[in-house]
Amino acid sequence: MTPSVAVFGESLFDMIQTEDGLFQPYIGGSPYNVARSFVRQGLVSHYLSPFSTDDFGDALYQSALDDGIRIPADFRSKKNTSLALVYKDPQGKPSYRLYRKGVADLDATASQLLSVLPSDISLFHTGSLALVPEMLDTLIPVIKQLKSQGVKISIDVNVRKGVEENHQQYIAAIWRFVEFADIVKVSDEDLELKGLTGKPEFHARAMLERMTDGIVVLTLGEGGSHLFTNDMHLTQPVISPDIMGDTVGAGDTYFSALVAYLLQRGGLSHTSSRETLSEALEYGAMAASLNVAQVGCHPPSQDEVQHALARLSQLQGSAE
Repeated sequence: MTPSVAVFGESLFDMIQTEDGLFQPYIGGSPYNVARSFVRQGLVSHYLSPFSTDDFGDALYQSALDDGIRIPADFRSKKNTSLALVYKDPQGKPSYRLYRKGVADLDATASQLLSVLPSDISLFHTGSLALVPEMLDTLIPVIKQLKSQGVKISIDVNVRKGVEENHQQYIAAIWRFVEFADIVKVSDEDLELKGLTGKPEFHARAMLERMTDGIVVLTLGEGGSHLFTNDMHLTQPVISPDIMGDTVGAGDTYFSALVAYLLQRGGLSHTSSRETLSEALEYGAMAASLNVAQVGCHPPSQDEVQHALARLSQLQGSAE
């Protein structure tokens, strides 16, 4: 049976700076990228944040239909679509300027979300710009009810500068959400923006201690990734692309592919085998590699990732 998942969080337009200083619009938003990627990885993917009724919202709504994402009927908002100005350094690494006040993708109450939640989901994913103090009263009741029903909770921490005027309240809200998660992704940059300096592995383990029988995935950019459970510590190097576009959406693609891999094998658990978790790390790394070969976030399909992994295996075999 195909796993069914639900996603809540920002859908927006990334206005990505070009070489001539202008900005090109690309559909984005970390949770929305995850919802798109879940479909391409063969899951039934529901996206539960409202789309705006403005022109950008109409474009996002149509893109969801085109991608095969399932969306609740008549769940739109008159508030504006969020925008992110994306500036890239010479290595293609992005920095962001966010426009997030009074936006459509946060325009939902706990009762509204509970009314549109599918009854058959095995995982609920949220994170990024939804992990703000104003959303605690909306999301925590939903997460508690889902956990009581045995639904797994996936959270991508994805800290951003300037999301909240009171940065400490923002960080405190993130910690609150993490306590309910079954699996969390956090990057070295996220940890630094949370004010946690020093070895990222230490702080990832500290995050794990706040969870109950959880999994923490730590990404380190060119340094690869780590996966922690109470009993295991696994590592995965970066898989370098043949060509480089940019790293926009790389983390979203990586994490969603990894989670999809585990869900499809019944392995989204801290008790999963070392082999299954290692395979999931490599699978996510290859998905991210295919994504960064393009400009903007373009999550690959399951077939594309499997084909690329088979090709890599052949190349490694011939090199030996």
